Amino acid sequence: MFSKILVPLDVDYSKTAAAVYRKAAELARCCGAEIRLITVVPGFGMPIVAAHIPEEVRKESGKLVREAMKQFIEEHCNKSVSYEIRTGKNWEEIIEAAEDWGADLIVVYHNRRSSINEAFSRSCAERVTDNAACSVLRLRNVMG
Repeated sequence: MFSKILVPLDVDYSKTAAAVYRKAAELARCCGAEIRLITVVPGFGMPIVAAHIPEEVRKESGKLVREAMKQFIEEHCNKSVSYEIRTGKNWEEIIEAAEDWGADLIVVYHNRRSSINEAFSRSCAERVTDNAACSVLRLRNVMG
């Protein structure tokens, strides 16, 4: 059915991210699929913004995100899970990562009743669903 499942997560919301991962892992077990996690760090694409963010701050934030992702995997995931960290617009980077990796499913979290995860809910989930070349599973209310 599916062989490569991409799971976008925001590790700042580890309870929600863990619940999304568990659902994706259940599906992956049924299919014998691989899972790749992705998190997207907002870019500093506008020159006026980038000019005010020192390079050392950008590098440090990247290091912190990498450490958070490794810790998340250690605490919640199967050790065979791969991950990727990208910088830019969340939904665009998710779609590009899916295409680059050859994902045949993207599992995204979507919660209409909460702004808990602004990076990976509402507009991001909708845009991924609307623009992805592969199938997209939008999970809701994963905590309950």
